Amino acid sequence: MPNSNEIAKLNQLLSDIKVLVGSLSILDKATESKDLVVSATALDALNFRVREISKTYIALALNDATKDSTNITSSKKISTLQIEDILIELSKPTPNLKKLHDLMDAQLESLRKIALSEILTLSID
Repeated sequence: MPNSNEIAKLNQLLSDIKVLVGSLSILDKATESKDLVVSATALDALNFRVREISKTYIALALNDATKDSTNITSSKKISTLQIEDILIELSKPTPNLKKLHDLMDAQLESLRKIALSEILTLSID
């Protein structure tokens, strides 16, 4: 099945998004309870996972660039995954949680919906 590799990448993307959202939730709780060790760990996890999502997204986007531009993914994908601002905020000594949520929540939800839609589309093909 030629789509199995792409479906596997999309499933990995969904898994990474789930872990990222969980890490963000842990950071929220750790910040609220002023647990610096857990906060630092959550920030490291966020930093790593954002980079992994970006790599997977780029690999999928490059794969789509070689395909027919009329497929559903090409028309739905956001032009680029904006991670620069997220990484800048994460690199600060005390990142602003509200800003992190503003930068990530909508973008991750959109990316999750696109990945789910594409998995369904590829499964039908």
